Amino acid sequence: MISKGKNKQKSPIFETRNKSWGFYPVGKTAFHSISMAKRYSFFLIFILLIHFSCEAQRNNFFFDLTGGGGQLYAHHPELKPIAGSVTFFNARIGIKTLGQKNWQRVYNYPEIGIGLSHTNLTKSYLGNPTALYSFLNLPLTHESKLKLNLGFHLGLAWGFNPFLEEDQRNVAIGSKCAAYASINLNTSFRISQNLELLLYAGGYHYSNGNTSKPNKGLNMLGAETGLRYRLPISPTELNTEPVTPIVKSSSIMTFGAWGWKKEATHSFQIYVGSISTGYYRTVSNKSRLSAGIDLFDDEGALYFSMKENALRNILAVGVFGGHELTFNQFSIVTQVGIYLRNPNPVDPFYYERLGIRYVIAKRVIPSISIKAHQMKVDFIEWGLGFVLWRS
Repeated sequence: MISKGKNKQKSPIFETRNKSWGFYPVGKTAFHSISMAKRYSFFLIFILLIHFSCEAQRNNFFFDLTGGGGQLYAHHPELKPIAGSVTFFNARIGIKTLGQKNWQRVYNYPEIGIGLSHTNLTKSYLGNPTALYSFLNLPLTHESKLKLNLGFHLGLAWGFNPFLEEDQRNVAIGSKCAAYASINLNTSFRISQNLELLLYAGGYHYSNGNTSKPNKGLNMLGAETGLRYRLPISPTELNTEPVTPIVKSSSIMTFGAWGWKKEATHSFQIYVGSISTGYYRTVSNKSRLSAGIDLFDDEGALYFSMKENALRNILAVGVFGGHELTFNQFSIVTQVGIYLRNPNPVDPFYYERLGIRYVIAKRVIPSISIKAHQMKVDFIEWGLGFVLWRS
C-alpha cells in the first residue's frame, strides 16, 4: 500500500465524529463484511466451475498432485526478518477442453479447474495458509513433444496468524484471510498412457486487499514437481474447425461496487463505494476495449485532509480506458484511469483497476476487482454490473 501519511496524526474531528461519518471500529460489522466477501468469492468461483463443467466432455478430467519449494522475498525493509525458504503443496482437479466452444479453439484448447494449495511459511507466527482457487492453463505451444502453458491461479486463502495488539510480529498480513494469486509456466511429460510428470515454476502472492492493516503482503518465487493422472481419453474427437469470426459489437455497461479498507493499522474500518459506467467495444474473439467514467465515494480522504464530512470532500471522479481479455462469458479486466478531481491529498493523479467479471443471462455481471495506486491496492471492489444497451 502507498505510504499515506505514515507519521501523520489523526485529526480531533476524526476522533470525535467518526461514528457519524460511518467509520466503525473493527468488530462485528467487519466480521460480517469479511464473511460476505468470502461467500461472494466462493459464489464467483462456483458459477465459473458450473459453466466450465457443463462444457466439458465426459472423461476429459485429470487430477494433479505437486509439491516443491521456493523463497519468500523481502520486498519491504520491515519484511527482512521473515524472508527465507518456503514449501508448497497443490492438489488440482481439471478438464482439458476439446474445442466444443469457439473460445476453446481461440485459446488453443486450455485446461481449467479448481485447486487446493497449502504453503508452509518461514515463521510459525505467520501461520501456514491454505487456499482454494480456480486455475487456467493457456497453451503457449501447439500439441507437440514440448508442451508449455501459462498458468493463472486466483482464489481465497485462510490460516494466517494476523497482526494483533498482543502479537505484532506479523507485519505482512493483518487478517486471517487473504486473496491468493499465482502466475506460472508449466509443462508435462507423458510417462504412461494415463500418467504424466509435471513441472511448475512461477510466483505466488498473498494480500488482504487493504481490508486490514498491515497489508504489505507476501511475495514468493518457487518451483514444483508432481504427477498428473488423466482419466481414460474421451471418445469425443478434438474439434479442429476454424474459429468463427467475431461480430464486432458495442455496449454500455454500468457497475456498482462496495468495499472497505483501513488507512492505518489502528484506524477504524472505512466503507467505500464506486459507480462505473462505460462504453465497451468487442473487437476480436479475445478482446474488448472500454472507456468511461468512475465515481468513488471514499471517506478515507477525510483521514488525510482532516476536513468536514461533506460530499465535496469524499467524492472523487475519474475517466478510464481499458481492455478485457474475454473467454466467452468470463473476462479479465484491466483499466487505467485519471482523476478529474480527488479530495485525497496523498493519492497520485491516476489509478488502476484489475479484476474478473462473469456475464449471467447476457445482462447481469458479478465482478471482483481491485482499485490501486501505483500497483498498490487501495481497496477491493465487490461489484454487480448490468448491460444497459447493446448494439
